[in-house]
Amino acid sequence: MSVSHNQMAYAAIISTLIFGSLFVGATGFFQTSDGLGDFDSAAEDDLIGDGSNSGEAKDTDMDGLPDALEAQFGTDPLDEDTDKDGMSDGWEVEHGLNPLDPGESEDEITDPSAATSDGAEEQEETDAWPNPDDGPNGDPDRDGLINSVEQDLGTDPRRADTDNDGLNDRWESIYTHTVEVAGTNFTMFNPLSGNWGCLLLDSAMEEALEDSFDGEDGRANWDELANPNGEHSCDMVLDSDNDGLANLEEERYGTNPTARDSDGDLLDDIIEISNTTVQLMVATGQNCGEDLLDPITRTAPFAEDALENGLAWFLEDMDNDGFFNGPSDWDTDGDGMPDGFEFCYSNVAEHPLSGGALAPQQLLNPNE
Repeated sequence: MSVSHNQMAYAAIISTLIFGSLFVGATGFFQTSDGLGDFDSAAEDDLIGDGSNSGEAKDTDMDGLPDALEAQFGTDPLDEDTDKDGMSDGWEVEHGLNPLDPGESEDEITDPSAATSDGAEEQEETDAWPNPDDGPNGDPDRDGLINSVEQDLGTDPRRADTDNDGLNDRWESIYTHTVEVAGTNFTMFNPLSGNWGCLLLDSAMEEALEDSFDGEDGRANWDELANPNGEHSCDMVLDSDNDGLANLEEERYGTNPTARDSDGDLLDDIIEISNTTVQLMVATGQNCGEDLLDPITRTAPFAEDALENGLAWFLEDMDNDGFFNGPSDWDTDGDGMPDGFEFCYSNVAEHPLSGGALAPQQLLNPNE
């Protein structure tokens, strides 16, 4: 069996990765101080291995991968993106992707209309060895961000939580925003920074959060949320929208940490996940959604489901629309009516027809 050029190059990559892991560990070549996705010049490293050092590592195509290593990986030192997948060779190597694999077979890349069977050479099926996870649309860490977006963000395509703050990179990237504290601006939900021990975590706040995260009833334990230095991530433990759900809980349910009613269905997120009675500051029935001066008490809209199945029910998708039940889906049962609207008319005493002959089917239910 003949071995193609691509197979030889790929085999070289595998063997070189073994050598490269030792090389990187010894020299710190791929370590940066500016953040993920950047590359050092490696000017102080002896890449050739003969003891010579010109003071500058030659990187002709400026892709972050010195020419000496391009030769070992089989990449083109004159082309920053050898496989033409939109991701630089250096970035792919640094993050464990194959710089020779665009993630698609040559048949997929080549215009099918130009193909002909006349005189075509037979090739082995494994000639290209395409791996979709190596391409721009791949998602090897299954965090919802494709590789090309991870490159733009500077996140690690093989780690769903680049900054180790317990929050998914994609979720953080959606809700990234800047806040000002004591005249200082800092970024919340930056997937590259967990905001460990930020200014918002003063002693009073930490004491309150420690009481909240008591490890009971499915809540996390405060001490277990700390990093090795004993610091806590503001992105993780705070409640940015003051809706009663900590940011890490919002991430779990796929809800918006900056909005009390993530799905815009007239029900606050915390109301939707409750398994008991709740107090509402808005009316139900004919005056649905109107603000009230005094709260009213009602059974939560999904209390029965939460009691029967636990909070795991809110991580399911009963109508298969791609959104979790409850606070992340404006129409949980998929009948075209917002959950809050149905909740308003789910009580017999408040239904507009309550004075007449009200048929049971005229009552609405956000879960039916």
